[in-house]
Amino acid sequence: MNRREFLMSTASACLATKAAKIGTALGAATPAPALRLSRCGTPRPTPSEKIQVNRVIGALREYGITYRGKTVIPIRFHIIHSGTRGYLPDRRLKAQVAVLNRAYAPASIAFTMIEPKLHENEAWLLHQQGSDAEIEMKIALGKDTARSLNIYTAEPAGLLGYAAYPWWYAASPQLDGVVIHHASLPDAARTSIDPPWPFDLGMTAVHEVGHWCGLYHTFEGGCEASGDDIADTAYEEIGASGCAQNQPSSCLGETGLNPVDNYMDSSDDACMTHFTPLQYQRIKDLIVYYRSDLNPLIKRSALLAQIRKTIE
Repeated sequence: MNRREFLMSTASACLATKAAKIGTALGAATPAPALRLSRCGTPRPTPSEKIQVNRVIGALREYGITYRGKTVIPIRFHIIHSGTRGYLPDRRLKAQVAVLNRAYAPASIAFTMIEPKLHENEAWLLHQQGSDAEIEMKIALGKDTARSLNIYTAEPAGLLGYAAYPWWYAASPQLDGVVIHHASLPDAARTSIDPPWPFDLGMTAVHEVGHWCGLYHTFEGGCEASGDDIADTAYEEIGASGCAQNQPSSCLGETGLNPVDNYMDSSDDACMTHFTPLQYQRIKDLIVYYRSDLNPLIKRSALLAQIRKTIE
């Protein structure tokens, strides 16, 4: 279906604010396996950010820039722990990289793991998003953020994870990267958890890396245009909970089903199976523009440098 006319909402609710309130209520206690944490603390893009990103994509189309090569992204895991709490063996890191590679292969992106590091620090382990502890952690540990993806595994208060958008990089390169709950990585001892923990198949990292590449939630803006700015995802009033598949959208005029199986929804891990073709295209576009240091061939593009001058 065609997308409805672009309308810009004047209100911009911030998921990060809600997440911080949840974290305050929970305190620093260890999340019980059955506790349903908020899927994501990545804030909604502001109206001005959405306008700017649409200008970028429009310029890439106007000049016919579509990168068809392969980008290999090194991942630097920072495993934040306090004793055995938060500790992760290499096999789980490798399992997470394998999940990411399956999810992002259609975007011609591959991930490799380099220099995983253990860091014992309880304040960092139990930090709240946006806190001094988060900033201190990233400034102390973040490395080569222009040419690699820094992933911090911890217990971010009340959250499964959060990420930095690519257009934030220029202003805050030291804060770039992704934070995920250590219990969200795949290959956990599921038999020891009752009831089963629904977020241990590695989809939190897939979801947050989607934000890191420039994707919004499928339920961005609810039923309001322009939604998530992706033409082949259905409008969705609110984020999914659990795995309620085959549910018609409650948005007026939307004929598609709620995209609960999309990596950018808020469903259980077992329900998440795919990105859409236009989400993959957006990933490639925004990697080209905002994260060109990841690929030397893109970095050397004179045409891309010219486009940046016209936009910025």
